[in-house]
Amino acid sequence: MRKRSDRPGQVGDYWLSKRPNSPVWCRTWFDVASRQTSRASLGTDDLAAARLALARWVTLHGDRAAQQPRDVLMGDVFARYMEKHGKHTAGAGVQRRNLFLALERMQEGLSVGEFTLDAQHALIRRMEADDYQRGTIKRVLGAVKAAVQWAWKNGELEQPIPFLTVPDGQPRERIMDAAEMAALWDVAELPHLRMFMLLLVGTAARPSAVLELTRERCDLERGLIDLNPAGRAQTKKRRPVVPMPDFLRPWIEQAPPGPLVRFRGKAVVKVNKAWREARDLAKLDAAVVPYTIRHTVATELRARGVPELELAGLLGHSMPNFRTTGRYAKYAPTHLGAARAAIDDFATEIGREATRPIHPKTDIPENSVRVSCVLVSAPTAGKPLISGAGEGIRTLDPNLGKVVLYP
Repeated sequence: MRKRSDRPGQVGDYWLSKRPNSPVWCRTWFDVASRQTSRASLGTDDLAAARLALARWVTLHGDRAAQQPRDVLMGDVFARYMEKHGKHTAGAGVQRRNLFLALERMQEGLSVGEFTLDAQHALIRRMEADDYQRGTIKRVLGAVKAAVQWAWKNGELEQPIPFLTVPDGQPRERIMDAAEMAALWDVAELPHLRMFMLLLVGTAARPSAVLELTRERCDLERGLIDLNPAGRAQTKKRRPVVPMPDFLRPWIEQAPPGPLVRFRGKAVVKVNKAWREARDLAKLDAAVVPYTIRHTVATELRARGVPELELAGLLGHSMPNFRTTGRYAKYAPTHLGAARAAIDDFATEIGREATRPIHPKTDIPENSVRVSCVLVSAPTAGKPLISGAGEGIRTLDPNLGKVVLYP
C-alpha cells in the first residue's frame, strides 16, 4: 500500500491519482472487500479542481462515524442532509432555501457545537434586521434543527444540541372583501391568471397546490377535485379531495388535458409578476398575495356558518375522529356540502361586484340557455330547470334564492 505522503489531496480514506496514460484525476480509495485500490474519475485534469471535487464528494457521500458536535461544520451537516434526505422530501426547494438563509448569516466555519442558544439568538437578530418575519425565522430554525437531528439520528453526531423554541409569527391578517376580489378579477387579463384566481376561490387551496392541479384530477361525474398529485406523500400541509363548486365546473369542462394553470401550453410555475401587475392595476396594497385568497375564503366560509369540521376538511387541516371514514367520505353526495354552497355564494357576490362575468367565454349553442353565468343544456320538456341565483346576476332582492326556468 502506498504511503500517505504519496497520496495527493487526501481527505479521510480517499486521495487523488491518475490511471496510466490518462491526464484525468480520479477519486481513489482502498476497497477492503476486494483488497484492491479502486478509482472513479473526477472528470478534470486540473489538480485544484480535482481537490475541490474530492472534498465535496467526501463531504456528501463519505462514511461518517459519530463525531463530537464541535468537530462537525454546520455547512457539512446541511450539505449531507440535503443530499441524503432533504432533496427527496416534498418541500425540498423550500428546505434548501431555509438552510441557505441560515448559513449565509452564520459565522464562517461555525461548528455544530458552536451553534449554542446564544448563537441561535444572534441568528434570529440578524434575520430580524434583514426584515424577515417571525414565521419565516421559525421555519429557518426548524430546517436547521431538522438537519442536525438527522445527523444525530443517523450516527454522524455523538449527541444532539439544544434548540430555541421560536414563537409563532402573527397570522396573515389581510382579508379581501368581495369588492376587492372583483376589482382584481376585472383587471386580470391573462387567461392563466384568471384560471389561477378561480381555482383559488373554488378550492380554498394553497397556491402551490393550484399550480400543480391537472384536468385529470377533476372528476366531473362525481364533482370532486383531488388536490394531491399521484405519488406525492401527504405532509402536514395536507392536500384534500374537495367538492367542485358550480361556478367552477364550466371552466374545468372547457380545459384541455394537463395543467389547468398554463401559459402557451406549458404549466405555470410562478405567477408572481402577473399577480403584482394585476394587483397594482386594481390599486390593492402589497399585502394582497395569492395566499390571501385562501385566508379570505376561509374567513368567508366561517362567517357564513360553515361547520368547523367541514372547514378543516376543505383546508386540509387535521380533523379528529376522521381517519378510516375520511377515506370514503369524499364519495358521499353531501361531502363538504355546506362549504361548497358557501363558496358558490361568495363567487356570486364577487360576480355581482365585477364587470367581467365569472364564466368562460364560449359560443352559446342553440339548444342551450345561460343560467347564473354558467352554460347548461336546455331542460327536457315538462321539467323545470332549477339553478342557484348564480354569478353575475345583479339583484337587490335578499330573498332571491333559486331561479326556476321553464321551457
